[in-house]
Amino acid sequence: MYLKSLELHGFKSFPDKVVLSFDKGLTGVVGPNGSGKSNIGDAVRWVLGEQSTKTLRGNKMEDVIFSGTTARKPAGFASVTLTIDNSTGELGTDDSEVAVTRKIYRNGDSEYKINGKTVRLKDINELFMDTGLGRDGYSIIGQGRIAEIVGARSTERRDIFEEAAGISKFRYKKAEAERRLTQAQDNLNRLTDILSELEDRVGPLKKQSEKAEKFLVLADERKKLELSLWIYDLEELGDALKKIEENSLIYTAQYENIVSQEEREEQSIKEAYDKMREITLKIDEYKQLILDVERESSDYRSGIAVCENDIRHSEEMIASVRSRQENEENAKKAVAEKMAALKNKLSEGEQKVRDTEDELRSAEKSFKEIEEEAGRAEKESGDRESKLNALYRKQNDLKFTIASASSRRDELGGQLAGLDAQNEELAKTLAGYEEDLRTAKETLDTIEEREKESENRLAGLSMMYKKKKTAFDERKQQFDDLTLELREKQQREKLLSDMENSMEGLNYSVKEILKAQKNQRISGIYGTVSQLITVDDEYTTAIETALGGALQNIIVKNEDTAKRCIALLKELRKGRATFLPVTSVKPYDFRENGVRNEDGFVALGDEIVETDPDFKNIMSNLLGRTVIAEDIDYASVIAKKYSYRFRIVTLDGQVINAGGSFTGGSAVQSGGILSRKNEINELAGKIKELEGRVSQVRDDAQKVRAEAEKLRLDIEAENDTTQKLNEDRMTFRSEIKSLESILAQSEQQNRNYTDNRHRLEKNIAEAQEQFKTASEELEKINSELEAAQSEADSHQSLKEGLAEKRKQLSDHLYELKIRCMEAEKNCESIKLEISHCEAEAGNLNQSAKELESQIAVHEKTIAEKRAEIEKNRALLEKASGQTEVYRSCITASGEQHDKYEAAVSEKRAGIKKLGEDKERLSREMSRFEEKKVNTQRDYDSIITRLWENYELTRTEAENQAEKLENVGQAQKRLGEVRNSIKALGSINVAAIEEYKEVSERYEFLSAQLKDVENSKRELEKLIEELTSDMQRIFAENFALINKNFKEIFVDLFGGGKADLELTDPDNILESGIEIKVAPPGKVIKNLISLSGGEQAFVAIAIYFAILKIRPAPFCILDEIDAALDEVNVRKYAFYLKNFVSTTQFILVTHRRGTMELANVLYGVTMQQNGVSKLLKMNQVDIPDENE
Repeated sequence: MYLKSLELHGFKSFPDKVVLSFDKGLTGVVGPNGSGKSNIGDAVRWVLGEQSTKTLRGNKMEDVIFSGTTARKPAGFASVTLTIDNSTGELGTDDSEVAVTRKIYRNGDSEYKINGKTVRLKDINELFMDTGLGRDGYSIIGQGRIAEIVGARSTERRDIFEEAAGISKFRYKKAEAERRLTQAQDNLNRLTDILSELEDRVGPLKKQSEKAEKFLVLADERKKLELSLWIYDLEELGDALKKIEENSLIYTAQYENIVSQEEREEQSIKEAYDKMREITLKIDEYKQLILDVERESSDYRSGIAVCENDIRHSEEMIASVRSRQENEENAKKAVAEKMAALKNKLSEGEQKVRDTEDELRSAEKSFKEIEEEAGRAEKESGDRESKLNALYRKQNDLKFTIASASSRRDELGGQLAGLDAQNEELAKTLAGYEEDLRTAKETLDTIEEREKESENRLAGLSMMYKKKKTAFDERKQQFDDLTLELREKQQREKLLSDMENSMEGLNYSVKEILKAQKNQRISGIYGTVSQLITVDDEYTTAIETALGGALQNIIVKNEDTAKRCIALLKELRKGRATFLPVTSVKPYDFRENGVRNEDGFVALGDEIVETDPDFKNIMSNLLGRTVIAEDIDYASVIAKKYSYRFRIVTLDGQVINAGGSFTGGSAVQSGGILSRKNEINELAGKIKELEGRVSQVRDDAQKVRAEAEKLRLDIEAENDTTQKLNEDRMTFRSEIKSLESILAQSEQQNRNYTDNRHRLEKNIAEAQEQFKTASEELEKINSELEAAQSEADSHQSLKEGLAEKRKQLSDHLYELKIRCMEAEKNCESIKLEISHCEAEAGNLNQSAKELESQIAVHEKTIAEKRAEIEKNRALLEKASGQTEVYRSCITASGEQHDKYEAAVSEKRAGIKKLGEDKERLSREMSRFEEKKVNTQRDYDSIITRLWENYELTRTEAENQAEKLENVGQAQKRLGEVRNSIKALGSINVAAIEEYKEVSERYEFLSAQLKDVENSKRELEKLIEELTSDMQRIFAENFALINKNFKEIFVDLFGGGKADLELTDPDNILESGIEIKVAPPGKVIKNLISLSGGEQAFVAIAIYFAILKIRPAPFCILDEIDAALDEVNVRKYAFYLKNFVSTTQFILVTHRRGTMELANVLYGVTMQQNGVSKLLKMNQVDIPDENE
């Protein structure tokens, strides 16, 4: 393994990218002082992970970036890549070549890469650990490092020796294990505390969870039932609405059709009136002409007209009368024929009635005879049945009496024997009961006294426990309330923070610029106006309104930054944004100072905004001309007074613009960006306060719970005692009462014994006599019963035959009655028709006489009128023919006028009918509209309940609802479920998830506790093993280094003595290391007394001693030969050759003796101030100074 190349770009004095290639052997780096040659060593040290700016010869890490000169701009970053040949695989990776890169930017961001893959610093340290190339290794030795080895305290020399001994990786693992052990112990303590707390919560939460789960099951069933019933109702209401809508459409169409028809009829009437008006005018013209020509003939014409009309009327009446005569004659014939047919039919009906009545009388006679015979048989049968039943009843009574007497006799005998035995036993036990009663009373007195004492103690403990329990419940409720409030605040704060971090509410263009700022794509961006100001809550609405879209304006360092941002937006096509360069935006000088004294004035906009002083001018520019007023009334007065010369914004966001326009309503906000920021800050303070209060309340609750638990245990113990005494008291009271009752009963039994014995003996004798009498009477009854049963059986067959014959006659009789009634009814109907026909014939005869008389009168009238007409016509022959023409025209026009007038009357009647229909339809439409509104209201009410109760649309509810087989049953079940939910009382639904979380967390943490305990034991064992290995390895390698140091020291100094000693051999891993040396001919008490060259040689000797046992792949020696004279330089150079075969050397030097060893030389020059350049030259190309 060896160093192949080193690439620098922007590192210190190397602004341009340079690459140094290295071969095996020695490579020299030379150059004048200040040329930057030591920066090469710093670059290697830095890329290997060095974090000390002092070691890198700087004040801050940014100093490694090229800082620029008068002729060159500063670099934006520094990058160094170290490429190592790893063909031997010593770095523990399969890659044959390993390139390590470190890069830093001016904003402080940095990155590490191995073979182009981003890694951590830790990964680089682990890669080179125990190779001598690590940050604390011995691969890079400078002049300062030489001085540190010699001048450092004994404990500070350990790093290089541990790296050389190969225990750095072990120490790192041990430190990591110890850190993990500490962490494990902390976790163990934390888990123990948490588990203790969780144990107290699991029990109550389990009960609440079970109750809540039951509630959720019922609530789910309630939801399904409600959804199903509501969907059912919606479907019914939907069908009703559809039907109502259909009917409404039908009625509406009919209504519109009637309206249209009315309009057409009205138009037709109007047209008819117009025609009638024209006809009337024409008739008037004709009449005027006739008056002029035949003024004298008017009377004759009138007479003729009247006579002709009378003749026409008479002729019509004669024709009508003759028609009636003909019709009535036909009717008389028809009536006569009908009457003849009815009379024949009546005769037949009356004969049928007579025949049926005769048959009915005969059947009634036969039925009466059978009825009488059946009555006699029934009466005789009843008498026999009564007698037989009486005998059976008496037989049963006697059997019962015999059995009862026998049973009573035996029972009374047994009672008598038992009574005698009981009396003997009672006498024996009576004395024992009296003694037991005395003992029980004494014991009861003792128990009652002890019970009273226990109850007093229990009352005191219960009172104390109740107070503690109340106190705990209050703290628990307070804890739950605070925890819930804290969780809500945290969730709200997280939501708002996420929105803030994701730049929610900002325009795409603004987001893109802020991303460029975050990615360091563009420097000089400070942020949006909303991000850089702070406003009190009471002014937030006013400032958000005043700024509006300006809240998203971006404040930048200068105009160049603004132009770069605009160029970026154009390049990415991300829209537009407004930029406010600090260097160019000027403040606004508000000169209306008198406004400050006005009522309702609050402040100028920029006066209530807090921001960095650098941005004050920008805030003045944005808000300096905006007045903040209390409300719109004050604002209006101020604006009017100052002639609307500036903008005024009220605290609730109303605006009066310069020029006089008003803007108002709801407060205008730019996405709530400013109020969101204020709310986040407020929530952060609230959360911190709540966390403190939650912790305090939890501690108080735990303390009170412990005290209450102790009281509870005392109460349980005392309760058990009281309960036991109470049970004993009840037991003895019951026993005493039982004994007293037994004694009282025994005394009464003893008194009643003699009376009972006499009574039993008497009852036994009576039962024996009753048994004997009943047995004798039963034998007599049995004989009588046998004879009576035989007679009853023979009489029953006769009765059954009569009953069957009676039924047949009854059916026949009923049929005859029906037939007779029908025949009589038919005759009555025929008689009624005959009567009607006779009346009708009489009317027709009378009418015929009247008609003949009418005809004679009309014929006489006609003759008279015709004579009168002839007379008038003779008088009119002299009249002008023209007059007849005009009259004819008038007549024709009059007929036409009458025709139109009749049509108008008919249409008026039609319009009235249409109006009635329209009114009816209007009422129907109103009724349906009201019904529709009510139905729609019911429908909307259910839709509203769906959303308010479950936040479901109808479609979503239909997907969850079930089809109901029985709606009534579902409604009943819903009532039961609601009652069940009500019976559950208060419900904590969150307890289900909380119990699940707490129990799962308890189980999880219990398992974690075991894992941590196991991990702790394993770590302790690992630390012990690592310590043992480190002690062994360090001791072995330290002895070898010491041996090599002694030999090399003698070689370099040409004699003398040297030794490395441990200051604390018993604690080898923490012991310091002392260097003991004595150059030839000198006695040295401490290293400080050595010359600079001797100190350097001592350090070089230690360095070579380390390389001898653990050669580094490559070493950079930075002017460690500076303090040596020429003779010692040559010794140093000569000795260095011994290690070339195992180690690659890069020698930074300006000593000739060292340069001559190098195979390749890199010359470092600084042709421009502050900029280093490289020149590579092989040793063979270097001319000999003798040439």
